[in-house]
Amino acid sequence: MPDANVLLPLVIFFGMGAAILWLLWRVVVLGGRARRETASGVATAEIAHRSETLLGDLLLIVDEMRRRKVAPQDAEPQMAAAQEALQRNVAEATALTRSGVWASSAAALVADLERAQRAIEFVSHGAQLLADVTGVDWGEGETSVKRGYLNLVHAREAIRERRETIVQASQQERTGWRG
Repeated sequence: MPDANVLLPLVIFFGMGAAILWLLWRVVVLGGRARRETASGVATAEIAHRSETLLGDLLLIVDEMRRRKVAPQDAEPQMAAAQEALQRNVAEATALTRSGVWASSAAALVADLERAQRAIEFVSHGAQLLADVTGVDWGEGETSVKRGYLNLVHAREAIRERRETIVQASQQERTGWRG
């Protein structure tokens, strides 16, 4: 039987070692979770920023088409490219809605992006009517383009506000960690 003078320090040493290992493990796990949540917030804000920029560029083209400075046929490739880019952004944002602190913000961003997609479809429909050679539905085409343009403006503003909210929340979260 080992001596108590040897056994007691060994028990204390292994107990403290286990407590330190448990503490380190918790720091690593919680730190990893915090990094993932921060990365999710940054990714959500980045998707919103890209979408906002994309819609700003598209609004210029649609405005030119609305003012009859650009033919609807000439604007169609840009609208199709914007639709595809928005679809990719929706897919990325949908992936962020599965879990985490930013899931609700990402879900709201997805709704705003889908709203922008519907607006682009509305503008495309109006552009097709304007491109019709017979000119029977020009009035409806102009109305569709104008309403789609306004919907795009509102969708871009909603995305901008969502991005600003995410950035503000992440900044508050960072200052919360400092004390």
